[in-house]
Amino acid sequence: MNNAGYPGASIDIEALAQHSSSQVRTVLASSQETPPEVLRLLANDSNSSVKLAAALNPSCPLDILESLSVDSDWSIRLGLASQLDVSEEILSALLTHRNPYLAAQSKLAIAAASFERKLKEQNIVCIQGAKYKLGELLLGARQLSADHLESALKLVREHHLRLGRVLLQTDLIQAPMLLEALRLQALLRTEKIEFAGVCEMIASAK
Repeated sequence: MNNAGYPGASIDIEALAQHSSSQVRTVLASSQETPPEVLRLLANDSNSSVKLAAALNPSCPLDILESLSVDSDWSIRLGLASQLDVSEEILSALLTHRNPYLAAQSKLAIAAASFERKLKEQNIVCIQGAKYKLGELLLGARQLSADHLESALKLVREHHLRLGRVLLQTDLIQAPMLLEALRLQALLRTEKIEFAGVCEMIASAK
């Protein structure tokens, strides 16, 4: 399909959407001149960066944005956190944005920021590499499957975020349970509590 309204009218836009380079597809997905039917293709791309570019494109059809807001690809759910460094005031304004992807991500980002404040208020320090790892505790409490934990840890490495932030941003764990897990983790590490029963306490957190 040649699109006369697109810069470089002789370019076959649908062919570009199938280009072997994900960078080319990402640029195409981010352009507001890209036709809606092509954005539909790009929103289902196998590459997370391409899908994210489509999600942040103002020209993307609303029904596609709605599907991306609950996309099973966790990298898409982490998109706002990794792409935008914005204040909570801006995030709050985005809660009512017409783009449901931005609205959903803003809600999760606000929850994550609130959670991090609570950690500081309760003086809970996250120590990397120590025993009784957070993932281990949540796995033992049956709040995460082994597959989910493995996927979350992969995102930790890719996005350079803490596991707790990833779990919140992907909506895998709710803040109260995560806060309780970290509180109990700190007590375990200082030997103020026994491991037995800790998983049950985490599971019962609301």
